[in-house]
Amino acid sequence: MTRGIYRLITGLVKPGLRIYLWLRKLRGKEDSLRFPERLGVPGMARPTGRLIWLHAASVGESLSMLPLIGALVQAESGNRVLISTGTVTSARLMAERLPNGAFHRYVPVDCVGYVRRFLDHWKPDLALWTESEFWPNLIAETQAAGIPMVLVNGRISPRSFAGWQRARGLIGGLLAGFTLCLGQTDEDTERLLELGAPRAKCLGNLKFSTPPLPAGGTELEALQGAI
Repeated sequence: MTRGIYRLITGLVKPGLRIYLWLRKLRGKEDSLRFPERLGVPGMARPTGRLIWLHAASVGESLSMLPLIGALVQAESGNRVLISTGTVTSARLMAERLPNGAFHRYVPVDCVGYVRRFLDHWKPDLALWTESEFWPNLIAETQAAGIPMVLVNGRISPRSFAGWQRARGLIGGLLAGFTLCLGQTDEDTERLLELGAPRAKCLGNLKFSTPPLPAGGTELEALQGAI
């Protein structure tokens, strides 16, 4: 599959996606109050100054990014960080744990119109992708807008690698848009280079830098005793 074919398919199924998202909302899988964000509607004004956009898939990926987010907002006065995810649970966790200077929005569904609406409003100065969140329209439109992109904590499992090898035309074009890809392991880094990343390095797994989740002292002692 090429990027053009993917874009054509997502355009054709766009009406069906609205119905699918509506059904997910009825089942509690989408945030009813913030549902328009999934269609690219921002829901708030863009903060002034330098805005760094970080996209993570869900709970595990977003939690692993907390140390990086904290470092980004402290690195330079005026830095703001927008973290986007696609799940209700991750949004709730981010609301509890994000530092001052960072905020959460839901990522738009990967249709060109929704993605452009999102980018036209937020106009990020830098985009950071985590692990293996390769949404073709989202990446292509970010690249077309001239926004530098970096992949952090990149991960390509053996299964994903085998699948992407059958779609080299698509993944090669996507990875070519990244200024730098940072892999979790040497194997991940080698796979990224083989699939088309112009530059990749291994800096380790950011999940090992994540602070422990908060826990009640009594409950924690009871659990430790049971173990």
